[in-house]
Amino acid sequence: MSAVLDATAPERPADTCGRNGGSALQVLGSGGPMHGQGRGSAAYLLWSMGRPSILIDVGGGTTVALARAGVEAAQLDAVLISHFHPDHVSDLPAFLWGEMVTRRRRPLAIAGPTGAKDFRSLDAFLEKQFGAEGAFPDMKGLLSGEPFQLELAAIETVKARASRVFEHNGLRVSAYPVPHGRAPTLAYRIEGPDFSVVFGGDQTGLDPGFSKFAQGADYLVLHAMLSPRAAGHTLAQVVALPETLGRRAAEAKAKRVVLGHLMAGAPDQDEAHVWSLSSMPAVIEGLRTYYQAPILVPSDLQCLDLDTPEDDDV
Repeated sequence: MSAVLDATAPERPADTCGRNGGSALQVLGSGGPMHGQGRGSAAYLLWSMGRPSILIDVGGGTTVALARAGVEAAQLDAVLISHFHPDHVSDLPAFLWGEMVTRRRRPLAIAGPTGAKDFRSLDAFLEKQFGAEGAFPDMKGLLSGEPFQLELAAIETVKARASRVFEHNGLRVSAYPVPHGRAPTLAYRIEGPDFSVVFGGDQTGLDPGFSKFAQGADYLVLHAMLSPRAAGHTLAQVVALPETLGRRAAEAKAKRVVLGHLMAGAPDQDEAHVWSLSSMPAVIEGLRTYYQAPILVPSDLQCLDLDTPEDDDV
């Protein structure tokens, strides 16, 4: 196995991903707030049978990334939202506005968490965005099925148990609540005929039940926001340190880990050292405390074939 940091995943033109009739995972946004190294906020696209099918999170830059990837958004069947922090959902209005302008007719499934103190449930969030008294009242037709139907699935987050979300075109989607401070947050698992992908979302990694949910995943997408030097920092109370991510991945016996939500602060920021991009070798070393299988560090628009997965790691 390679130990070269830039041998993260095979490069290919972004607009060829998923076009071979198989299945693929395309990383639309590999960053988070502050857009370190120019990375877009969290967003992933699952290709199935040669077409774009499921969008997972819709952070800032998602609509541009879809366009750069040559994706016809009208083909998408569903959007899965992990939680309602801006870096995971801020491009949802832009995405849906584009679908309204192009007069989409096909229904679109949208899944997200139920609410809690200080956080609205999926339906209430959409009402605040697109209702007659919302931020974008010109889009109020969405809530009554015009010009296309939104099929909503609000997933309970109070109890730590897996929930079935939907099954469509041979893809089975389930969700599992993960701890992320005050924000109700979901991890998602997508299973196809010959693959499984788990999106861990933002989480502390302190619920060992997540490892059971992610058991045996071909690809486990974990959000590595912090460097090991964030140990003891208040940030580590709401998102996982690399060593914790490695422990969960090892317990899950995941075949490969994909690191997302990579972050960097300004060079002159007092605490720039707490973010993952300040030292990716240290982040990898932290995961390696427990996890020894391939680890991929993708860039935006990178494509991972699910039918013929790569084994290059860092």
